[in-house]
Amino acid sequence: MDIKTLRRYFLFVVSLFVNAFGVAFITKALLGTSPITSITYVLSLFTRLTMGEWTIVINVLFVVTEPLFMNRRWLRKEWRLYLLQLPVTVFFGLSIDCSMGILSGLNPEAYFSQIAALLAGCVILAAGIALEVKMDVAMTPGEYYVRVIAMRFKKDFGYVKLGFDSTLVALSCLVSWIFMSGIYGVREGTVIAALIVGPIVHFISPRLSFLDRWVFSGRKAAAVQPAAALVKRIYQQHKTAARQ
Repeated sequence: MDIKTLRRYFLFVVSLFVNAFGVAFITKALLGTSPITSITYVLSLFTRLTMGEWTIVINVLFVVTEPLFMNRRWLRKEWRLYLLQLPVTVFFGLSIDCSMGILSGLNPEAYFSQIAALLAGCVILAAGIALEVKMDVAMTPGEYYVRVIAMRFKKDFGYVKLGFDSTLVALSCLVSWIFMSGIYGVREGTVIAALIVGPIVHFISPRLSFLDRWVFSGRKAAAVQPAAALVKRIYQQHKTAARQ
């Protein structure tokens, strides 16, 4: 493994921690959490498991059920990418708990302060996602699960992602209502995060082009493409594969 590849993997690990820190920051704003972690946050409110531990449990369930939508040829072709989800899941879950501990002193009370913390968390999360996509090393189970469903049913990746996130939020509300007799953990912050993280990712992505020489030199295509074009190419690949 050459030094460039090691740098890519290192920055991918960094991106996962940044993602987790962003999720924790959004959660500490007390206005809800991001859609993808809404169910894990709600479960952590009335059980002994932490948000990070539930993240590991739920994501492992994603990994276990993904083969139901994959044929053997597909699974053999992507077995490395498939198995990489497991260490990614464990690290991401532990990073969420670590980030929640680091931010233990962050308890905004005024609504303006809560909004400010929410927006800061969205920017941090978007930065992590932009870096993760740029490194193109692996995918989190939530993203891979959406990709698998999109390709299996020949649907657009973006629409499946929207439906997937909406389902998780709806399930979070249902679980909260059943076990806590009210809607907790899902608020306006969840909606705001769902709406603005994507645009912020597209804003940040081109500004990561300074990493190209350090990480991608020698890699055809990735070395010469700006970050925004790279993000567009990756998502276009998902869409093209879904139509085949």
